Amino acid sequence: MKVVTAHEMRTIDRLAMEGFHYPEILLMEHAALALWREICSRFVPGKVAIVCGKGNNAGDGWALARLLNRSGFAVTVFQPEEEGELPPPAQQNRMMALGLGINALSWSALLSNPLLSFSLVVDALLGTGFKGKVSGDLAAAIEVINNSSAPVVAVDIPSGVEADTGRINGPAVRAELTVTFGLPKVGLMVYPGREHAGEIIVDPIDLPTPLLEGTAASFYSLAPEEIQTILPRRKPEAHKGDHGHLLVIGGCPGMTGAPVLTGLAGLRSGAGLVTLGVREGMLLPEKPMELMVKPWSQLKWEDYRAVVVGPGLSTNADGAELLKTILCLEGIPRLLDADALNLLATMEDWWQTVKGRLLLTPHPGEMGRLSGLTTSQVQADRLGLVREKADLWDVTLVLKGAATLVSSKGEPIYINSTGNPALATGGTGDVLAGMIGGLLAQGVVPVQAAVAGVYLHGKAGDLAAAEIGTTGLLAGDLLPRIPRTLR
Repeated sequence: MKVVTAHEMRTIDRLAMEGFHYPEILLMEHAALALWREICSRFVPGKVAIVCGKGNNAGDGWALARLLNRSGFAVTVFQPEEEGELPPPAQQNRMMALGLGINALSWSALLSNPLLSFSLVVDALLGTGFKGKVSGDLAAAIEVINNSSAPVVAVDIPSGVEADTGRINGPAVRAELTVTFGLPKVGLMVYPGREHAGEIIVDPIDLPTPLLEGTAASFYSLAPEEIQTILPRRKPEAHKGDHGHLLVIGGCPGMTGAPVLTGLAGLRSGAGLVTLGVREGMLLPEKPMELMVKPWSQLKWEDYRAVVVGPGLSTNADGAELLKTILCLEGIPRLLDADALNLLATMEDWWQTVKGRLLLTPHPGEMGRLSGLTTSQVQADRLGLVREKADLWDVTLVLKGAATLVSSKGEPIYINSTGNPALATGGTGDVLAGMIGGLLAQGVVPVQAAVAGVYLHGKAGDLAAAEIGTTGLLAGDLLPRIPRTLR
């Protein structure tokens, strides 16, 4: 599914009006109808407070007031003191609602009213054009909404959330439900905006299909059915050699479990064979029988279809020398994770020596070391940074975290929609590296392997959390659930 910026959505709206002769007030009516359908299907008629601002978002709110009033809801609209500041279509909807006798009060009444008597609150204050910091009466109105005990429905995006970044500077509405129009907005898919949106319903509001499907977008979020098209299919006559041989390089004394987790995840994701490449004489007492082991001195790169480097590797000098060799390999996809990334961060202009297909899977701390930034700086601009560095380094870049991002030159940024806090435990990153590596070994192209691996890893976490809970999950708990995500 495409995910759009505010500008991209405005462009689609404009083209609908100019090229398809959609009047703006019709789009507003369809937005209100989308809200009305969701509210009527979820809530019994009662007292509804619709808190309107000064833009087209308010026009949606006024149109909704009319529709809800007709359906038996007792509607009160709270409006700014300056009544004449609305855009013409929004003002027209306001006048229609007032003509029907719908109760309207000023913001001053809202700010002195805790909304205790209302069974539902609709946030129509700010739309997708908002940027910056909410202050003054707007901030106070948002606080009143958030302090209400009633469920909150947001119109298009919760007020106070930036549509292009998900950033929040000051108060922002916490919605139970957000009904967004046309296509989902970036700020609804990434944190902290995602946390404020609640359940997200995307309604096309009858926008022309050629515009929704044909207009290019800078961001994307894959649906389950799209993930299935990426996954390799096994032929009835297949054998293990058909599904690729994955090499996992890592492990050091005290961190032998990491490459084992990675290797098993590769097998669970469909790789036909997995070999662990370890230092000479290293023992892996926890190694399962399904994994092969070879010392570094015996590795022949041509034997493998994909390489994962880094889980439990350490940052010793011998690992750094091996990494330099791996960076220069041609014709084989390589994924760098964990200590391989920490070693990479010590190499000046490393990207100028890289040949072929390279994937990096940093968490925010590792991304900071690679970029010369603090973790806070990384988190403050995840979207901009992942695109900038993927282009500069010419790699497929997976920036892990809540709403993991995948970026590759010439591709949209993919925003992952699966996963939960249960994944915030040691070893889950090793599992992710193995899952992506397993897909690479089967011949999936790097960006698709990254996107599918991230999605399926989060889904395995969701399955595990549903059975175990979000506290106390082990990385190994993901392994038996990986095949279930591949169905």
